[in-house]
Amino acid sequence: MNTLFVAFFWIFNLTLLAIVYLGVVPFLGLMLLSDAVTGQVPVNFLLTFVGLVGVPTTCTIAGFRNSMQKPATLFELFYGIEAPLLLICVTRFFWLRDLTLPTTFLLLTLLLGTIITGHWLLNRQENWLRVNLWHLASQVMVLAIALYATAILSFYVPPTLVNLLAALPSVLPYALIMLPLTLVIVGLCTLPLGISVMYGRSLHSIFKQLGTRYGTWQVRAFIGTVLAVGLGAFLLVQQQPQIAAFRLLNPAPKTDQQRQSVLKKSDTIRSGLLNAYLSSYRYPRSNSSAMEDYYQSNLRVPTVIAQTIQKGFNVLTAPFTYQGTAADIDKAAQLYAQFFDTPILRGEHATIQKALQSTFNRSEAKAGLDDINQKRVWLESQHLTVTPQGDWADVELYEVYQNKTTLPEEVLYYFSLPESAAITGLWLSDEAKVPKKYPFAIAPRGAAQQVYTNQVQRNVDPALLEQVGPQQYRLRAFPVPAMTQTLGSQTETPRLFLWLQYKVLKQPSGWQLPTLREQRNVFWTGATKRFVNGKTVSASEQWLPATLPAESTPPTSHQMTLPWGAQLLATPVAQSGYQLPQGKRFAVILDQSRSMEAHRPEVIESFRWLKDKILPQNSADLYLTAIAPAQPQRLEGLEQSNFDPSSTVFYGMVQPKEMLTQFQQLRGDRPYDAILVITDAGSYELNNNTKLAGKLPAPLWLVHLGGLAFAYDDATLKAIQDSDGGVATQVQTVMQRLATQPSRGAGTSFLNLVDGYAWFLIKNGATATATSEQKAFGALAARQWTTHLSHYLQPNQLNELDAIHAAAKQYGIVTPYSSMLVLVNNQQRDELKQAEKQSDRFNREVEDSQLPQPNQSNISAVPEPTEWLLLLAGAGMLWGYRQVKSN
Repeated sequence: MNTLFVAFFWIFNLTLLAIVYLGVVPFLGLMLLSDAVTGQVPVNFLLTFVGLVGVPTTCTIAGFRNSMQKPATLFELFYGIEAPLLLICVTRFFWLRDLTLPTTFLLLTLLLGTIITGHWLLNRQENWLRVNLWHLASQVMVLAIALYATAILSFYVPPTLVNLLAALPSVLPYALIMLPLTLVIVGLCTLPLGISVMYGRSLHSIFKQLGTRYGTWQVRAFIGTVLAVGLGAFLLVQQQPQIAAFRLLNPAPKTDQQRQSVLKKSDTIRSGLLNAYLSSYRYPRSNSSAMEDYYQSNLRVPTVIAQTIQKGFNVLTAPFTYQGTAADIDKAAQLYAQFFDTPILRGEHATIQKALQSTFNRSEAKAGLDDINQKRVWLESQHLTVTPQGDWADVELYEVYQNKTTLPEEVLYYFSLPESAAITGLWLSDEAKVPKKYPFAIAPRGAAQQVYTNQVQRNVDPALLEQVGPQQYRLRAFPVPAMTQTLGSQTETPRLFLWLQYKVLKQPSGWQLPTLREQRNVFWTGATKRFVNGKTVSASEQWLPATLPAESTPPTSHQMTLPWGAQLLATPVAQSGYQLPQGKRFAVILDQSRSMEAHRPEVIESFRWLKDKILPQNSADLYLTAIAPAQPQRLEGLEQSNFDPSSTVFYGMVQPKEMLTQFQQLRGDRPYDAILVITDAGSYELNNNTKLAGKLPAPLWLVHLGGLAFAYDDATLKAIQDSDGGVATQVQTVMQRLATQPSRGAGTSFLNLVDGYAWFLIKNGATATATSEQKAFGALAARQWTTHLSHYLQPNQLNELDAIHAAAKQYGIVTPYSSMLVLVNNQQRDELKQAEKQSDRFNREVEDSQLPQPNQSNISAVPEPTEWLLLLAGAGMLWGYRQVKSN
């Protein structure tokens, strides 16, 4: 018997080493280590892989030494040390992903017990009296866990044996031919049983020794205590937190006192909702009747017996089973957004990322990750070129991207520019020698979005630049070609080249550059080459500097006639020319969402400034938002009320459209000169495509404390434009723009005051031939003209939208209704022509209304050329297999 086990030991380990070093390490191992270098693998998961390689290697070496020194038999070495460690590594690496408290408890207990037992096995020859209660406790716990695992696996034995016996005639020849692999499979499947046998024998030996030393009953009492404490701790950590979280949020609190009570338990709610959201990653199984079906389909057992077996299996596997349903994933995401006022993928990004990365399937790990701040596409170089034209300039941004993954990737930027800036160009190229190979087209925003989305699904190269707010833009380019594999000594590195151009008025700080709000996939390092006007500049952690220095050219007036006859005049306005309102009435809407808690000091300062500078000469009503079942409130006469922003309870999530709906319901027929919504950046992804009911009675201004929003849905953007409103980050800025209404006398009408310039429409002015400088300035003027026209749009009047789009198209600029789309082939151009004829060509859907679910993967419908090669290779292998089988 001993000889047979020795043979098993060496065949098992040598075969396992061959599989590990020839099959796992060169492929999966290198991918895992590569991801680990870039921080895409959790440390505990990487250590598991190291153990998976190191355990059989170390134990094989120890087996050679053991055959000479024999401090422990091969049976004890294998089932006492190697088998438990292999069980830990295999279970963690292939079955468990994001660890929970019960699984962590089991793995750590098994690891610690194995280490203590291994120490005793390898050193017991030196002194038999070294055995102590620690050794006993460790072996008791390891034996208990091994028996627990054996009990779970035993449920599979009867139906599996029936299947094997039925297939034995056809399976046996292959099993004998591949005997080493067969022994590895059998050995892995019987690890818990072998551990139970070995630790049972060892425990009996230790029990006798310690019984002689301490007394039999005392040792039995100690074993009972260890089992009771271990079992109690195991049962204690099995409480799943989502149950308490769901209970706390249902029903929703009605009063401020109840909300305060719930807010104090935010950590419990966060833990529970995150556990439900990641349930498919934290729990290997869910409640189902799989075992019952397995027995009925293979053993034909009566339903009652099969159900009893299923219940017993459910009890044993409770630590690995999620106590809920698959619907809890969406429920958790929704409740998290409603309570914490942010998408769960933003609020818990690090934790979710860790769960997604904890898998041996590296392709799945990368496909499932959300793209926010992911380091997939390296910004190889960046070139900024500023061409001053007096008090305005042309700015060009040229970037080169290099993909660091084996899949095509999309680059996405959310950024802002001064409100008066005009984007005038976007180009792509896939060849360094052919700059600006693919030019842009101006298209209706809805049609452009539709074409871009369709082309991305087909893995075809488009780029899309949209205006998603008065100052906000979204730029996307796809695909950045996948990294090619090294062939011999040469490595081909495909790149994507992108150019962006815009015109901007000079500000006191200099030439304004795009301000990054968020990037996806793209990243930069100290090795990124940066150039400004052809000169190398130092590396930076920022995408772009805030400004570039400008010459001390004084601002001047600009007058020009647009091709369709409109004459515009832009005149500079000194800072001293700004005023504060007098005798006006304002509606102030305070966003009481949860995320506003982080901006409480700014809220307090904003209301203090209003009270000191505005309310003595003006009046205001305060509107407090709320989520159901609480009701929004209107406080008339803010200047006389005792409202204290420091005691406001910020709770839940209220989106801008909901705030405006609540305002409309409470306003009645009260007139206002302006509507101020004091809010924060919010979460664009949580918006929907619903429209606002009714027209706003006054200009709408969104004051985003802490920074502008990334983007707005089209309904909110339309409400801002139609009401002649805007966005800002300070109440002071809004009040100055509302009050400062410069005049140029008869024959002119004031259009806008923005970025230090007042814009006027000249009526019945003399038409003059535009100079080349005026034509170049025309894009900035056309930008203001299209903004002005949008204030007079009638709902669903396509002809009016087409007129604004025609103006944008003539000057090649981006507006809230017109986007830039880079097309690379005639098929895309034909698709755009068809989309531009649709009645919904200006209707744009909210992007990322639901951030990618962690278990989704974006797989394109049409493969790239490299994917076609893989498919053909696979088809060839399948054909060869069928030929061999038929012969």
